Amino acid sequence: MERTSWAKLSGSLMQFNYVHTADVVKWKTQLDDEVPITNYYSGQTAALLAQVYQAGQDANGNFVLPRSLLLKPYPFYGALSTLQNNTAFDGTSIYHGMNLRVQKRFSHGLDFIAAYTVSKKIANAETGQLATMLVDPIHWARNGQLGGRAGALGWNGGFGGSFQDPDNRKADRAVAADDIPQILNIAATYELPFGIGRQFLNHAGALNHLVGGWVLTGNFNAESGLPVYVFCSGNQITGRCNLIGDPHFPGRRSKADRIADWINPAAFQPPFGPNDANNFWGNYSAADPRAYLFGTEGARLPNFRYPGFWNVDTKLAKEFHLSESRYFEFRWEVYNTLTHQNVGLPNDGFPSFCLPPLPNGNTDLVHQAGCEFGRITNVQTDPRAMMFGLRFFW
Repeated sequence: MERTSWAKLSGSLMQFNYVHTADVVKWKTQLDDEVPITNYYSGQTAALLAQVYQAGQDANGNFVLPRSLLLKPYPFYGALSTLQNNTAFDGTSIYHGMNLRVQKRFSHGLDFIAAYTVSKKIANAETGQLATMLVDPIHWARNGQLGGRAGALGWNGGFGGSFQDPDNRKADRAVAADDIPQILNIAATYELPFGIGRQFLNHAGALNHLVGGWVLTGNFNAESGLPVYVFCSGNQITGRCNLIGDPHFPGRRSKADRIADWINPAAFQPPFGPNDANNFWGNYSAADPRAYLFGTEGARLPNFRYPGFWNVDTKLAKEFHLSESRYFEFRWEVYNTLTHQNVGLPNDGFPSFCLPPLPNGNTDLVHQAGCEFGRITNVQTDPRAMMFGLRFFW
């Protein structure tokens, strides 16, 4: 048994020169208005800003620049898209895990190894999560596109992200997009007990060539689901929802019910509040204070996950020797041997957020008829597939 624990820095480089959230909320649509430089700076600094940006003048002869530039901590660098620290990072992550391995060395025709990992990974919004592409076997689906969980993953906050409020980074600390609390892998090889040197039919002859020397291998993989991130109707500063309830449906439900409704839509509402979609979205204005409200949902939901994954692959092989060094190898490989259907990821609001009709059946710009929010309509794995192969070694 081994236990590992470490912390690391990763993700995007730390940005310094941006308009702070309080100013964005304060000025709203007036953020980019051109205003006198002397409203914010005086003396030589004001004169140099006017010179560097070749500032225009207003009706009163004042040199003017956009307010958004003057509100940045380093206005002389404000024309650059970024001003960053090349040795410090916005993204942080921490991982704790325990690895347990049980192994049986080859004897009596059998060997196997079982590996179990229990872990937890915590990160913030700016941590690059390229490992989300590696959380289960990646394969090409029948439609020629990337399959497996990686193909279904989409943009669930997994491939990096951004802080909802860059001035309050701690609020975005959450379980990482590629956090998988439990992983179990079992790989085994078994020589079937038939033929020379085996327990049964252990004599030479044609029967030995036919039934002796077969080797069966198998691999079993099971993993917990990834944490859920729900996208919401965006406003000027966020695309996160208000979390107002339990994303789980109450009580025990059948598998069919869970697939039809994996996420409880009653747990979410847009950040501007409940039952106000027609008024807000139908008459949207960037000057409306409701367009500057933060969602209470975190970067990812802490105790709610997408469906898990398990799969079994097997292989049956035999060598047909012409001599010690020259032989044919026959292989029969079966993928998803048990034809287990791993359901895919539910509709999490991306790219278009909606909620089912209101309890009274009414609809609006958010509550829509036919909304599939929270429903699972895809699978992670293809049906059973077989491959036969014959190789010659010399």
